[in-house]
Amino acid sequence: MRQRSSISEDQHASAERYIITYADLITLLLGLFVILYATSQVDLGKYREVAQALIYHFNPNTAPLSSEPQGRHVLPGEQGIPQPILPRSAHRSVDEWVQEMERSFKPYTESGVLTIERAAEGAVVRLAEAILFESGKSELQPQALPVLDTLARLLQYMPYLISVDGHTDSIPIRTLRYESNWHLSTARALSVAYYLIQYGVAEARLVVRGFGPQRPIAPNATPEGRARNRRVEIVLTEPQDRARPGYGYWQPGQPVLLPQQSHTATSKP
Repeated sequence: MRQRSSISEDQHASAERYIITYADLITLLLGLFVILYATSQVDLGKYREVAQALIYHFNPNTAPLSSEPQGRHVLPGEQGIPQPILPRSAHRSVDEWVQEMERSFKPYTESGVLTIERAAEGAVVRLAEAILFESGKSELQPQALPVLDTLARLLQYMPYLISVDGHTDSIPIRTLRYESNWHLSTARALSVAYYLIQYGVAEARLVVRGFGPQRPIAPNATPEGRARNRRVEIVLTEPQDRARPGYGYWQPGQPVLLPQQSHTATSKP
C-alpha cells in the first residue's frame, strides 16, 4: 500500500511540474514587456545629457550642445515667415501629362509595346495588342491591368475629351463572336474604355470608336507591320468650342425645339 501511495504521489507531482515552467515563462514575458515599455519612453533631457557626455568623451574640443533651438527665426524664410505652399492644381496641361506618362511608362516605351505622341490637338497613347489581348480576342489579359490602372489614375482629373479607338490589321476575321474586324476593334476599344470607367475616369468624357483595318500606321505586307496596326489608341483632345464633351447633344434643362410642319396647301395642276 505504501508503495502504491508513493507512486501516485510521484505521478501527481510530475503532472503539476509543468506549472513551474509555465510560471517562469510568464514571468520572463512580463519582464520583457516592462523593459520594452521603459525603453519606449524617451526622456529628452536625459538623452541630451548622455549624448553630450559621449561627444565630449570622444572629442573633448567639441562645444557643448545647446538646449535652445538655433537660428533667429522660428521657421526658415524671410523675417521668419515661411513661403506659402500653394496647392497644385489637379488640372494639368497636355505637355505636363505627356511628361508624366513618359516617366510612368518608361519600361513599356523602351520595349516598344506602348508609345506616347504629342499631337496638335492633344496627345495619343498607342497600346500594342501584345500587352492587352490575345490574338482574335477582346478580353483583357492580366498583364494589361497594371498599365490600365496607371493610365486611369493619370486620366482621372484631366478635363479633356478622351477617345478610345480600336484598330486591327487587314487580315479578315469571321468567328462566331466577331463577324468582322469592325466588330473586333470596337469590342477591344469598349473593353479598355469600360475598365477606365471602373477605375475613376468620367464616362461623360469618353468616346469609344472602332476603325477596323481602315487606319493603319504601318504596311500590312509584313508580320511586323500587322503587329503595329493591331492596337488600341487613347486620344486626348484639348477642349475647344466643338471638341468639348457633350457638344451637339441635348443637355438636361435645355428646351427641346421640334420642327414645325407647314400647313400651306399645295395646288394641284
